[in-house]
Amino acid sequence: MRTPSPDDDKLLIRCPSCGQRFKVAEDLRDRMVECGGCENRFRIDSSVVVRGKKFYPGERNSASLMGFHRVPLPLESSTVRVQSVSYGDAPDFAVLNPLPADKIIAGIVGVLGMVLVALLFILGSGTGGALDGVLIEGRIALAVFVGLLGTGLLVYSNPGNRKRGLMIGLLASVVLLSMSVTLGVSWSSPARMIGSKDVRDDGAKVGSQNPVMPKAIDVNEALKTRIGTIPLDAENKRLGLEGSRKKAVGIWLHGLRESNRLLVRDYMIRVTGADASSHGYPRDNGDYLFIVSGTNQTPEDVAPLAAVFGKVDQIYSDLSVVEVSANNDNFVEGPIERLSKKDDPEFEALNKRELDSIDLDRVKRAVQRLAGAEPKAYRTDISRRLLQLLGDDAVEFKSAICGALIVWSDKPGSAGDVAYKLAERLLARREPVPPEVIGLLIKEKNMKVIPIVESLWARDPLEWEGAYGDIGNAAEATLLARFVSMSGTMRSSAVRILRRIGGAASLEVLATTSAADPELKALISQAQVAIQARLRK
Repeated sequence: MRTPSPDDDKLLIRCPSCGQRFKVAEDLRDRMVECGGCENRFRIDSSVVVRGKKFYPGERNSASLMGFHRVPLPLESSTVRVQSVSYGDAPDFAVLNPLPADKIIAGIVGVLGMVLVALLFILGSGTGGALDGVLIEGRIALAVFVGLLGTGLLVYSNPGNRKRGLMIGLLASVVLLSMSVTLGVSWSSPARMIGSKDVRDDGAKVGSQNPVMPKAIDVNEALKTRIGTIPLDAENKRLGLEGSRKKAVGIWLHGLRESNRLLVRDYMIRVTGADASSHGYPRDNGDYLFIVSGTNQTPEDVAPLAAVFGKVDQIYSDLSVVEVSANNDNFVEGPIERLSKKDDPEFEALNKRELDSIDLDRVKRAVQRLAGAEPKAYRTDISRRLLQLLGDDAVEFKSAICGALIVWSDKPGSAGDVAYKLAERLLARREPVPPEVIGLLIKEKNMKVIPIVESLWARDPLEWEGAYGDIGNAAEATLLARFVSMSGTMRSSAVRILRRIGGAASLEVLATTSAADPELKALISQAQVAIQARLRK
């Protein structure tokens, strides 16, 4: 049956003033009420009660009449239809919550990475730039890698709108890719210029449907086209216009790995004294043309220096080019286990090979290993190479070389002279003199070391006391010459040195030396005993 409505027992009334209808409770009959529409006050009686028109069953179809039946209605007829409530989609909490720090950092890294690579393409594509000479394949690979990485980081850092992060990342990747193929690209098969016409490496004109070899081209022109000597010719022309007596020499290297390109450039600058603008240009089939600019050396002088890269095939004096077939094994360091194992039969041979490396880092490691090893083989060859390195101004690890020469040098001579010149330069520049340099001078019995050690000892007696004593009896006269004017720590140090190197002259000076300090007095007594014992032998 229908559920009774709360309004079924109320009176339906009409305001006599405005005609507005209301439903009121039965208990308000015969009482005064106020109309909510016009504020008219009236009494509820039969004159204001609205009565419905009588009708018989069946004359009206109204849901309200269903409450007057006596027989229960079918269940489906009494079902009240309820409109279902629809809810919106649940909000994404990733959007509502603040971004965590890792996502913020990821987004910043992604954007900065792509911006820095874009600046690298813009600023590093010129002559001598970081990307100068890099082939287009390498540039594209860099752009694709950074673009994909930056896109992934942007998508990860935008959980609320990943599509937007993806679109921005892809757009930036396209920009990087376009910059990689348009800014300063070195193509793997570029056209060369002969005169004023574009030609391929085989001499045919670019763009012609039926390539025809020029008739007047000579052997040198064909070779220049093959090598691509335009940058070399331009550099020599520039030096000539500037009035320089220096020139540029080209090294045509076959089969050089790109990873070794900077090693070749740095080595040639170091051994030839060339300008820092010297540069390598990629050519076909993995070849490189290295232009050694601003040097006084001829191709014949450069050829022996370039032999460390591999095999010198040809010297083209007319073109100022040296042709070399690279041996990339020369750029690979030997097995570190064998290089460090002093009892290995090949220890000396392997480290001697490292001394000839063009990579100064490898040379330094070999010098340090040899300094701690006992000479057994190749002593003459190793000491000769160490001496060459000591005289090389481009080598900075001079103290390590002196330490190795102390061990490997077997005959006094030129090593002491080179070490003395090095010590003089350091003193002139007011730079510290490594103890290894002084030790090499003493080992070489170079007596020029005495005034150097004496000046160093005067500044720091405790540090240089041992080196002063290592010189031996030859330093006695220099030390006694200023002994009388010494005091304090310097005099105590001098007494200890005289105990090691002093002779009869030292005994006379010590005998006339008065000491109020008990410790100094004891040192003098010990020195006298040691000197007397040495003289009696």
